[in-house]
Amino acid sequence: MIGQERLLTRIDKMIEAGFPRFVIICGEANSGRKLIANRIAKRLNAHLIKSDIKVDNVREIIALAYKQSEPILYLLPDADKMSPAAKNVLLKVTEEPPRKAYFIMILKDINNTLATLKSRGTVLNIDPYTPKEILDYAELKKYELSREEQSIVSNLCTVPGEVDILMRYNILEFYEFVETVVNNIGIVNGANAFKIGLKLNCKENDEGWNINLFMRAIMFVCRDRMIEQPLLQYKESIRITSKYLSQLNITGVNKPSTIDMWILEMRGIWIQD
Repeated sequence: MIGQERLLTRIDKMIEAGFPRFVIICGEANSGRKLIANRIAKRLNAHLIKSDIKVDNVREIIALAYKQSEPILYLLPDADKMSPAAKNVLLKVTEEPPRKAYFIMILKDINNTLATLKSRGTVLNIDPYTPKEILDYAELKKYELSREEQSIVSNLCTVPGEVDILMRYNILEFYEFVETVVNNIGIVNGANAFKIGLKLNCKENDEGWNINLFMRAIMFVCRDRMIEQPLLQYKESIRITSKYLSQLNITGVNKPSTIDMWILEMRGIWIQD
């Protein structure tokens, strides 16, 4: 995996010393957390079983874990959304893990689980990726990018999986739309004409543009404009967009409503009397 050499070395040493039975992998979505879990399973010669995070499913895999005669690695993805009841069920098995079972919980934010689970688990953090590593990944995947597209990819994508997402779009068309929003957000009724909310993937199965990439693109365009035209509005746009980007990544947030609030606040600093 590009960019995770330090983490992979640490994992190899842990396996040599006796891999812990309960591990928490933290990192952004699309950062390679599941790839790391798969690699761990292969190095342990363990079967990897992906489990749902609902309380009944967690109870089921724990019951099965005590009956296994071969090494099994149970993967709990998207554990940020895990209910308190499911977390407490998992907590019980960490007190005395089955001899042949390993449990890996995947989180975006370590604070989205119980303090007791954190204390009993070994936390592995995905290292941040550099812009060069992002472009190295694009080259590895044999994506053909123009210089302009390379600049957009390296400035917007923070994890390799976002490169794959961005490559599903017409990158220049996506970026042109972002520039249109920045150019016209202050025009009366202009924001409604953009239909921003309809163009973004506010729900998990939506086909629209990725919200994180869109919001980062807004900030990147504003930073780029500030070089030639250091307006206070650009600085405030970056601050406001950064604030709402953080809110959009809170588990359970109403994304369409948050986008609407972002538009209103952006229009407040750009609207012309």
